[in-house]
Amino acid sequence: MNTIRPLKALVVLALAAALLLPELGCRKSSLEPGSKAPRSIKEAAAQLEAAFAGADAETKAQAGEAAAALRQSQYEKAVMSLQLVRARQNGTLEQGLAVQNTLVTLQAELAEAIEAGNADAKRAFQLLKDTSGGR
Repeated sequence: MNTIRPLKALVVLALAAALLLPELGCRKSSLEPGSKAPRSIKEAAAQLEAAFAGADAETKAQAGEAAAALRQSQYEKAVMSLQLVRARQNGTLEQGLAVQNTLVTLQAELAEAIEAGNADAKRAFQLLKDTSGGR
């Protein structure tokens, strides 16, 4: 009977963690005040440019290309540019979060565009899926 109590406590802890972890993931990072997930593609583009404002010229230009492609709904170009920016090894935590947040926002935008019958969005989503290793 004594083994049931620790097991019950473990189950309660596991359930509490399962309920709390998604909530914690939705909050702004305490490490980076600018890590709020953008609500729109335009916000994502602005966040990306702000995060890379102090980067080296080549990286800053690549992030700028990604931001411009996002604003113009050039989905495939945006995906390719974001993948190149993400592949750089010298980025900061804020830059990594900006790229990740932008990709999440882009995926939502792509889903809506695909639903509306946008073939470009479908190709961009496939490209994103292929270059992200199926993530």
